[in-house]
Amino acid sequence: MCNRFRNRLGWTDYAEDFSQLKIPLRFPTAAPNLEPRDDIRPTNLASIIKPIDPADLSAGVGLHPYRWDLVPHFWKKPIRGKFLATNARAETVATIPAFRDAFKKRRCLVPADGFYEWTGPKGAKTKWLFTVDEPWFCFGGLWDHAETADGPVDSFTIVTTAAGTFAQKYHDRQPLILDRDRWVDWLDVSHDARDLLGVSERALRVAAAVGERPD
Repeated sequence: MCNRFRNRLGWTDYAEDFSQLKIPLRFPTAAPNLEPRDDIRPTNLASIIKPIDPADLSAGVGLHPYRWDLVPHFWKKPIRGKFLATNARAETVATIPAFRDAFKKRRCLVPADGFYEWTGPKGAKTKWLFTVDEPWFCFGGLWDHAETADGPVDSFTIVTTAAGTFAQKYHDRQPLILDRDRWVDWLDVSHDARDLLGVSERALRVAAAVGERPD
């Protein structure tokens, strides 16, 4: 948890909301053509938002396609079959070697408009779509860059917490969903982000999609 999420956002969704936060959203050449993504899976490329200059948020943020499955900066070997770091537990993210440096220096936002969880017996699971009371939201994430034997890899992971009261009916974990007024604090590396790692009681909405089970 979380091992699937949805992102059907367009460029204007990002630009309008970040303008309200007075953080410029920049792209090197032109606005990208963003395809709707209904089911983003581990190792897929997905958009993340990270500062252009981590020491100066006034320089703005950029939207980048990174691999979902963090490969830490110290990994030099091939990555095939070596990592499945799609999630980083809030309870240990500041201490586990694979995440602790990224937690201090390379935090990012992972935009989404929904995420999924499954319940039920193996082979007959129900897939549930979770949304919030806003058109889109951001998970707290970490990113890293590694020079591996397979070549350079830019990747990210999503931070998870213990499930809040509502989510407990479906799973014992949930992704860290950041309130919009805390996005800047998460991206600001001078801020001690441990105060943002608590269990979220953010109101979730849920709809069921029957007949699919996770790989």
